[in-house]
Amino acid sequence: MEPSSELDASQSQAVHADAGPLIVAAGPGTGKTRVFSHRVARLIRDLHASPRSILAVTFTRSAAAEMRGRIRGLLAGSGADLGELWIETCHAAAFRILREEAYPYQGEFSILREEDKPGLLEGLLPSSERASLLDEIRGLKQGLQWPQSGPALAFQQRLQERRLLDFDDLFLFVLRLFDEKPESLKRWRQRFDHVIMDEFQDTSLAQYRFISRLAGEDFCVIGDPDQSIYGFAATPFSPFAQFRRDHPGCRVLSLTENYRSQAVILDAAKQVIARNRAQVPRCLRARLQRGLPVDISGHQSDRQEAEMIARRVEGLLGGASRFTVDSGWAQTGEEARCHGLADIAILYRLNAQARLFETALERAGLPYVTYGKKIKKDGVLIDEAEDLEDFRDSETAAPRGEAITLMTVHRAKGLEFPVVFLTGCEDGVLPFRRAADGRRAEPRIEEERRLFYVGMTRARQRLFISYARQRFLFGKTLKLAPSAFVADIAEELRRIQEQESPPRKRPGLQPDLFNL
Repeated sequence: MEPSSELDASQSQAVHADAGPLIVAAGPGTGKTRVFSHRVARLIRDLHASPRSILAVTFTRSAAAEMRGRIRGLLAGSGADLGELWIETCHAAAFRILREEAYPYQGEFSILREEDKPGLLEGLLPSSERASLLDEIRGLKQGLQWPQSGPALAFQQRLQERRLLDFDDLFLFVLRLFDEKPESLKRWRQRFDHVIMDEFQDTSLAQYRFISRLAGEDFCVIGDPDQSIYGFAATPFSPFAQFRRDHPGCRVLSLTENYRSQAVILDAAKQVIARNRAQVPRCLRARLQRGLPVDISGHQSDRQEAEMIARRVEGLLGGASRFTVDSGWAQTGEEARCHGLADIAILYRLNAQARLFETALERAGLPYVTYGKKIKKDGVLIDEAEDLEDFRDSETAAPRGEAITLMTVHRAKGLEFPVVFLTGCEDGVLPFRRAADGRRAEPRIEEERRLFYVGMTRARQRLFISYARQRFLFGKTLKLAPSAFVADIAEELRRIQEQESPPRKRPGLQPDLFNL
């Protein structure tokens, strides 16, 4: 096992905390993955726990694979057999149990792919209404309710006829199994003496109830309430509050040292998130140098925003074209440091914002990769992977190759980049406002602020925030005000520049083609 000296004081305290209900509040860049892997490794090597007795729950399959590799490295040479150690996502753990228990069907059954869901509603609803019904069904199931009538019930019956489950069915059926067969629940609880769960802030009610039924006394959850950004996926639910209600004597520890972002970026992000109510104590300190102020730029239009960001990127790459230097668009001095293409991420709230950045980067001759493509299935526009497990695995895997990264802030969760452009920071875009929010307006605003915070804390060295006063979105030209989140950043941490129009090239700088 790696020496404990690799852990800072707060990490070591979380790793060595005694068995029992435990919350580890882990802010961005504080090393929660390290704590997770060291805590599991300590159980096996130092406390002689059988790997078979441990259930380690991650949010994505890629995270599970990474954690498995880390734990294997920590235990190298110990002789521990990790073959029966469960490191799984919630979905995978439920699926394994249902398969082993041959429930709800004897023999084989399959999981319905998200992109195939609309087709199962053929003849029940017009294609234009299917997406909203599927959202309704998902909300019901993640709130532990079965569809009871109408097309939603017919959809569920079609699943049953085809021996199919959707991803949300997994938890409903495994909980039904435990209710119908108490001996099954007893057997699984006796197996798992130690349960540890990562990314706890993104746990739905159904997932929480499933894992809670399996957990005994040693139940450790790790996460950051301030990075909970998937409220759209289920009915409102606060897993940290529920955990404290279920375990009133639980211990709460915080990871306090941020190793990712320079101090100015972290301080600015803390000022933004301070407007939200704290679910656990906040105590986050930067370990890196102070760095440069957060650059905030206002633009007359979304097109100008995209073009100016492309020019700024050229300057950051240290290879700006003669035109961008002559025009004054490329930066000099402190911005002349060279970054690689893969160091830079352009983040936005909505996929619809991507196209203007793609066009601007293409015109500048800069390679990029856009994550989060959409496809049309049975007349419904959907993500290539809609369920949260596939959504995270397919869209937040670390970008590969030498290219600028374009992705939504949701998809950037868990990633980090030396340079981040957080774009479209207007009231109505970030925060995004839905006409149907109604009485959920306040929770929505808090979630949008958390999303803004997540975007800011992806940045390691440089953070650029931009907004446009006019944006073409959803077929309309919108007049927008800057996001209120921007105003939460203190003047001493930011510098603001309003762009009236791209500057004209200065006279006399055009090279004389006849005197070269």
